[in-house]
Amino acid sequence: MMQNKSVQVVPAVYREHLDTVLNNNPLTEALTVMLQREEVIKKLHKPHPTANDFTEFPSFYKKTQINHFRKVVSPHPHSFYMYHKFMELILCGYVDRNPFEPNYLNQRTTIGENAIEGVYDDNLNLSFSISSAPSCVVTGISGTSKTTTVRSVLSLIPQVIEHESFHGEPFQTKQLTYVSFDCAASKSPKALALSFFAAVDAVLNTQYFKTWEKRSKESVERFYANMQLVATKHHIGLIHIDEVQFFLKHITSSDSPNLTVIESLFNKIGIPVVLSCTLEGLELFEPIPSKDQSKYLDMTTTRRMLDDREFVFGTYPLDSDEFNKIFTDFFPETICRGGVPTDAFKAEFHRLSVGIPAIINRLAKLHHEQVIITKKKTDDIAILNQVYKTQFRHIDFALEQLRMVEQTDSPNESQLKNYEEALPRDNKGNAVWENKKKDDIDKPPVVHQVPDIPEYGGPEDNNSNLIDDDNFESGF
Repeated sequence: MMQNKSVQVVPAVYREHLDTVLNNNPLTEALTVMLQREEVIKKLHKPHPTANDFTEFPSFYKKTQINHFRKVVSPHPHSFYMYHKFMELILCGYVDRNPFEPNYLNQRTTIGENAIEGVYDDNLNLSFSISSAPSCVVTGISGTSKTTTVRSVLSLIPQVIEHESFHGEPFQTKQLTYVSFDCAASKSPKALALSFFAAVDAVLNTQYFKTWEKRSKESVERFYANMQLVATKHHIGLIHIDEVQFFLKHITSSDSPNLTVIESLFNKIGIPVVLSCTLEGLELFEPIPSKDQSKYLDMTTTRRMLDDREFVFGTYPLDSDEFNKIFTDFFPETICRGGVPTDAFKAEFHRLSVGIPAIINRLAKLHHEQVIITKKKTDDIAILNQVYKTQFRHIDFALEQLRMVEQTDSPNESQLKNYEEALPRDNKGNAVWENKKKDDIDKPPVVHQVPDIPEYGGPEDNNSNLIDDDNFESGF
């Protein structure tokens, strides 16, 4: 099947690393690391593509130019460190997964046999030097560009690398360096599996989702075993799971996915995991008392799933470099009528947006649009307040929880919690930034979604002739 045109397949070019432990492995030598911060930030930065003769455009084309602010990316301060951390996790994770090492080949064989037999071994361990691959956590309140930053940083890493041979030995495979998917808002473990399969399909144009959607009557163990099979077959280097706070909705259900399941699926077979969530999701990492009061709190999984760096995202204070940079990106001089906005306008813009990137993006875009309509100056504070009052009334109460007497201060924990609780959400639990009627928020999406129920399809869908990875062969 043809490769997804949106994902570039890069032919493997092998280069040794300064750290010799990383060498003699095609999966690591095919990856090159950008070492300079300036290079990383330059690649991440997506400024507004302002036309040179913007001021001469008719009103309609000025508005299409304003629409391009949706694609503006002002790199988050964590971006450079996050890129290096992700590359570190991928490279070091591949050390114990060298496709030319006998131990790893034996483990791949075990995973293949388990998938055929429908056996899921939650204690399977491919990492021979440590008990489990590390995990990172990315957390913060809604709207602080957690997901945008993680996926922008991941985009700097070649996602699909095609190998032919390594040091004269045949090695024909496509290496999937990372995969990113959203946590399904469902207690069904099979929904988690289908989300993973769909993410792999989107990159490699495989048919895992279609195959396993039709095998709904198979056991959860077989689904899990084949998740490990797919991850191993394609040499996945890192897994990113977004919105893991959804696990909390079904935390009391013994069968629903949780951090222990994620760890046994991926970390224990040597694949590092990055988990992103709102502040609410941090409750998942708190030790939960056992029903047997004689037992101690189970800290093991909590410790392992937080054993590497935690990236915390928050609001941008008025006088911060981060706010100055993002404000400049959304108010370029060539777009602004009457010149760059005054400090008074900037302060009011910060007060209204409370320094949240998602609000900054939308408020700036709508303000520019209103300036074109009214032909006022960009730094007209009255226009800014009018836009906010009409377009942000549904989330004003939530934003009010974060407003500080001194705009150079940061909200405390209580304010952050109040903000999250007051933020309007759809029936999936996602924050709703635009003005929508209640009926619109609850309306099911048009696009195909992973089913939210434990079982879907009928017995007639279980076609034993479907082509899947049960014929996986380890080695070459």
